[in-house]
Amino acid sequence: MSEQTPSEAPEQPQAAPAPTPAEVFGGKEPAAVPAEPPAAGPAPTGEPAEAAVDYRALYEKAQAEARALADAAKAADAEAADYKNRLAEMEVSVLRHQEAARVNLPADLAARLRGETPEEIAADARKLAALVAPKPVTGKGGLEPDAPAEHDPEAITRRIRAISF
Repeated sequence: MSEQTPSEAPEQPQAAPAPTPAEVFGGKEPAAVPAEPPAAGPAPTGEPAEAAVDYRALYEKAQAEARALADAAKAADAEAADYKNRLAEMEVSVLRHQEAARVNLPADLAARLRGETPEEIAADARKLAALVAPKPVTGKGGLEPDAPAEHDPEAITRRIRAISF
């Protein structure tokens, strides 16, 4: 005869530990999980209600984190694109200044050079250098090249006398 006392209840199996988020999402990234939360099943009988895992809350938290990470990735991509554009502009600026120095253009004119490739910039620098190059000064006569040429002998004589006496 086996007698059971009312205080002795049949042994119930121990509750399994709470699953990790990777187990909840089936080993997938939270962003790859569909937007529908998993169906919440009834809590096993005999288990206290406080020990039940709130899968819906875990799922919503994971979705919020996934959205935040996706937003951060988009912001990082935009920032990287901005830096790439700035780098390209700086490289072209350096090419313009190098080419201007090569053809002896003033630094102020380097920014006026046009083109995106080194060949285009070099061609434009040569054209601009030809326009701004100092013209050779041809003398007009006498010891001073800038002096007007005088062909009047009386004017020349007056000028010489004014200097000598």
